[in-house]
Amino acid sequence: MSDDLRGRSAYVLEKTYSGQMDWSLFFVYSRREHIRALLQDMFVDNPDPDVVDGQISSHDGGETADLWLIEHGRRTGHVDLRRFIQESAEGEITIDWPAFDAAVPAALAGPPLRHGEELQLRDVRADFQNTTSELLTIYPDDPVSYGMQVWVEGDMSGQPYEVFTDPDPKPA
Repeated sequence: MSDDLRGRSAYVLEKTYSGQMDWSLFFVYSRREHIRALLQDMFVDNPDPDVVDGQISSHDGGETADLWLIEHGRRTGHVDLRRFIQESAEGEITIDWPAFDAAVPAALAGPPLRHGEELQLRDVRADFQNTTSELLTIYPDDPVSYGMQVWVEGDMSGQPYEVFTDPDPKPA
């Protein structure tokens, strides 16, 4: 493994669900705008109202919505994204974008992870101990790659999770 790839930086949005089946969604991107677009799609603008309803009910049910900040292959920060999602008494969902922007850096230090690359973590044990992240469980056997993927009951799917709009689709 080249040191160049081990030093990449990315935002990792990890959405974990618990219930009859445990599963996690990983959204791995190199720009804050990609994470903003995903949150907007998940909680507000998804064309399938059942998807939005599912996000809100899981949001209220204690499932996680964590943003891991990875710089040079090391976890340098964590943001609990649930605190930015609000539901009004009428059921309208809003996202507190000013608070999000204050909590999430506009750019990460280090070379950005790119399409086709796997996120290489330098010391996953040290960086993710005492967290709820599934990265500690699955890495390095199932590393996450740039884009979207699903980890269900021990299996990683390399296919995009099709109910969400990819904010940075691979160029044709």
